Amino acid sequence: MRTHLVVTITCPDRPGIVERVTEVVVGHSANWEESRMARLGGDFAGIVKISVLEEHAAALADALRGLIDEQLSVLVKAAQPGVGDPFAEYGLYEFRLLGADHEGIVHRVASYLAGQGINVENMETETVLAPVSATPLFQMQAQIKVPPALSLADLQANLERIGDELGVDITVGPSS
Repeated sequence: MRTHLVVTITCPDRPGIVERVTEVVVGHSANWEESRMARLGGDFAGIVKISVLEEHAAALADALRGLIDEQLSVLVKAAQPGVGDPFAEYGLYEFRLLGADHEGIVHRVASYLAGQGINVENMETETVLAPVSATPLFQMQAQIKVPPALSLADLQANLERIGDELGVDITVGPSS
């Protein structure tokens, strides 16, 4: 029987990080199933879901922790057993936000989403410079799962109000 581990890796960015981790994974006959990785500032951050035979899981976890040094951190956690998607009945929507960068944008949006029982499936944010003025602009893109009881019209109206309060443009619509 197979089990799943979720592994989080952070360190200063440099070539060869993924190769080091995959060498350990392959060496324990495990399978790299899903991952998200990015360079954030000068650091590498990655999260990986790995499947492995139950009898090899502890040795794999120990070997992954063995990669830890003064610059590389590794967190290994057993994944929750799959019981199906608790958000299967929810609607999947694309969320986009763009506006002048300032503190509190993510918190305000996240507070609203959590209060409505909306689950964030994935999210990316970044600050970019406006083309002409070089003013810092904050942009957020996310896929969200919305409870069936919340209509798209109500969701759009509430997010538009929050966008007005924050001075940003927010759009939301069905995922393509």
